This record gives sequence, C-alpha cells and structure tokens, in this order.
Amino acid sequence: MSRAKLAKTIVLVLLLLPAGAFFGMACQNINEQYELLVALDIEIVRSLAELLIAVAFVAVVGGLAAALVRPIWICIVGFALSALAAFFAWDLSLASGISALIYFVVAVLYCRGVAEALDKRLSFSVEPISGSQSTLLAGLAIAASVSLYFGYAAQIEEQGFEFPPAIREMITEFSVVPMRTQVDARTDLSSEEREAMAAQMSEGFDQWMASMEEMIEPYERFVPVAVAFMLFQFLAVINSLFFWVPIVILAVLFPILTALGVAKETTETREAVRLSLH
Repeated sequence: MSRAKLAKTIVLVLLLLPAGAFFGMACQNINEQYELLVALDIEIVRSLAELLIAVAFVAVVGGLAAALVRPIWICIVGFALSALAAFFAWDLSLASGISALIYFVVAVLYCRGVAEALDKRLSFSVEPISGSQSTLLAGLAIAASVSLYFGYAAQIEEQGFEFPPAIREMITEFSVVPMRTQVDARTDLSSEEREAMAAQMSEGFDQWMASMEEMIEPYERFVPVAVAFMLFQFLAVINSLFFWVPIVILAVLFPILTALGVAKETTETREAVRLSLH
C-alpha cells in the first residue's frame, strides 16, 4: 500500500471515531431523558433529532469506509474503534457496553455486505450500499432502543412504576374535566356542594390511578421493554421514510472524491469459468 493510499485510509478510518462518539452521546441523551419520552414531552424532539442526525452521520461515513477501505479487515478495525468511541463518549456502564457491542456487530455485517456486493458487480454504484444499509440502520435503532430500556428500567427498579404526569393530565382532561364542567353547570347545587362533588371526583380519580398502578406493578419490568419497542418502531418508520438521504449524500460524495483524486476508478480483468457440453 502506497503512502498516499495509507494516509487516505487512515483519514477514512479516523472519521468513524467522531461518528461513533456522536452516536454514543445521542444514545446517552435518550438513556438519561427517558422520562421526557415516556411523558410525551415536546423537549424529547431535540434528543430524537440528534439521534437521527447521528444515525445519518454513521451511515454516510460508514458507507464511505465500507466502499473504499480495503482490505476489509481495516474497515472492521475502524468500526471497532468507532464502537469504542461510542462506548467512552457515553460512560462505562452495562447499557453503553451492550449498545456499543450491537453497533459493532451490525457495522461488521454492513461492511462485509457492502464489500461482497461490490465485488459481484461489474461497475461501481451506490446500490450495494443501499441494499446493506437497512441492516446498519436497524442495528443502530436497536442500540438506541436498548439505551432507552436501561434508563427506564433503572428508574422503575428504584422507584417503582408510576404514570407520568403528562399521562395523568391527559386522562384528567378526557375524564375528570368534563364531569367537573357538568357539576359546575348544575344550578340545583350550592357552591359548597359543587366543591364537595369535585373533591370527591378528584379523590376517586386518584384512587383509580393508584389501583391501575397496583395492577401494573407485577408486570412493571415489561414496561421498559414496551417503551423501548415503541422507540424502535418509531425509528424504523423514520428510517423507512428517509433511508435514501445517506444514499443521496454518498452518490454526490463519490464523484467529488474521484474528481479530487481521493478515489479513482480501476478496471479489473477476471477469468470466468463455465461448464458446457464437451
């Protein structure tokens, strides 16, 4: 390998490190801000946007490395370093370790899939990258969902299951508030009687919510699984709608890299072995 090619390879491999670190920090935000997602807080939109940008960053940089870095083991080493960057950018915990491991495994599958698909083609195109990208995006979605699971599971283990305030307010809006409006509209009751009925309804609502929490308590360990699965489904839908974005970026980048001399087209002559009647 020439010095120029070695330098370009090192640059592409090093680009995987900030991509992995960014993804690790995005997973950390999801892990620490699980309450915002469970509570349906609008502030979670920022964390989800950061996660999606991190996924796109990994897909673009990973696509460049998988297509251009050879031999393939160098690309795999690069993804291993990227997974370590994700691990250390988060923190040294079980959640970050499992998420980083998932990231590395799917990245290796992606890297090998792209390399094998490109080797089978007679001319270069981004189509093989597009075909293997679904594996990478699904793996990153799983890693992010795992980070959410561990954050929420730790909170439930420590404090037990409780309905988030936003869920309580939503149920109140659809049940208690209409009844309270009906009570306030009754003219046959004094103000003291209306207040008493309102207090009774509020107390009954609190008791009902408490009974629901007690009903869920034996199965509370499954709640984080359900919430993590919901996040995975959301990311899967987003990935299916915008999977083409990294591909379009790569389709623009490859001609630019070729024009700048970073990459070049090479022609290979192959011998084909066929079986025919003698």
